[in-house]
Amino acid sequence: MKKKTLMNRLVLIGNGFDRAHGLPTSYNDFILWYMTSCLTIADKEGEHKDLLMEIKRHKNIQLQTGSIKNIEDYVQHFYKGGFTGIISDRIGFGDALNTTYTNPFEVKILSPFFRGLLAKCTTTTWVEIENEYYAFLKKKLDSEKEDIRLETLDKLHVIFKFIIERLEAYLTTLPAPKPIADYKDIFDSHIMEKDVVNTKNVIGTRLPDQTLVLNFNYTPTTDIYFSVPGTKFISPNNRKTVNHIHGEISKPENPVIFGFGDELDKAYEKMELQTNRGFFSFIKSFWYFKTSNYHNLVRFIDSAEFQVVVLGHSCGLSDRTMLNMIFEHEQCVSIKIYYYGDKARNNYTEITQDISRHFRNKQQLRRKIVPFDKSEPMPQFQP
Repeated sequence: MKKKTLMNRLVLIGNGFDRAHGLPTSYNDFILWYMTSCLTIADKEGEHKDLLMEIKRHKNIQLQTGSIKNIEDYVQHFYKGGFTGIISDRIGFGDALNTTYTNPFEVKILSPFFRGLLAKCTTTTWVEIENEYYAFLKKKLDSEKEDIRLETLDKLHVIFKFIIERLEAYLTTLPAPKPIADYKDIFDSHIMEKDVVNTKNVIGTRLPDQTLVLNFNYTPTTDIYFSVPGTKFISPNNRKTVNHIHGEISKPENPVIFGFGDELDKAYEKMELQTNRGFFSFIKSFWYFKTSNYHNLVRFIDSAEFQVVVLGHSCGLSDRTMLNMIFEHEQCVSIKIYYYGDKARNNYTEITQDISRHFRNKQQLRRKIVPFDKSEPMPQFQP
């Protein structure tokens, strides 16, 4: 009897999956929460200080003016311009009357790295903390003497660790989302012959033999689809498992992995030649050794041919090492993208451009990505 040839599916879950469920999980959302919480403390207690900011409240100056009624309004108003106005004494509103507003807060930014994050966090720009962190590291490669560089990196990593802690605190405040029926249909869907060009293992359609959901988020959103009482992250048909590859909030046994993961970058090669190991404090590869998650991923992609499904993952450079391993793996036969938007306006092309950065072999890229006319939009939460 001929042995059955296996065909699996690997689902990449990114931040867009959380946002599709109505969760405010972008880094901009986090920074807005952090700024609001710090200013709220200062408003009530007269001052606030942590590793990122020092704030003093001038009690003789009222907060309310014009459209600003509370702290949330105050933060939202200055969000437009990267919070530059929030650290000014007299603030121009830029209206027809050239109105000025005496700032009730004296805000001092204590971290140059955080100052850079604030400047890029606006209503028109999304800050990417992990990318900014790696860019900061690269600037320090040749810009300072080794002893000064060591001190600079030590300070940076104290700040970065604090930001990670605050991010975890923010994520714990978010409510549990409700499942969206269309996602169950996606997770249970067949692999279709029209989506695969270089395998004989799919004729017509077939269910995946095994599905691994690779969750890059820290939130437990995938639990609403795969968690069964008494069984950890496994579906009723025993064919689907979840791998929280970047850790989970409030789970010390699976700590949050936050940093950068592009070992293919030329600057990374220069970092490896440095005598100072401080460059590697938040490089993801070294954090993967803390659990078996990465080895479990490798075992899965080595075990049989597989189709990749992208659900809300930007496929950016912060995960380049891992994504290159997945996409260029000889057993990866198809990459199916669920895009944000509709047929007229969407981010499908942007995702393909980001995926292309993980391919050295561009012929493989063109053979594996499922074309747009065979792709579908991501289901979205409807309030």
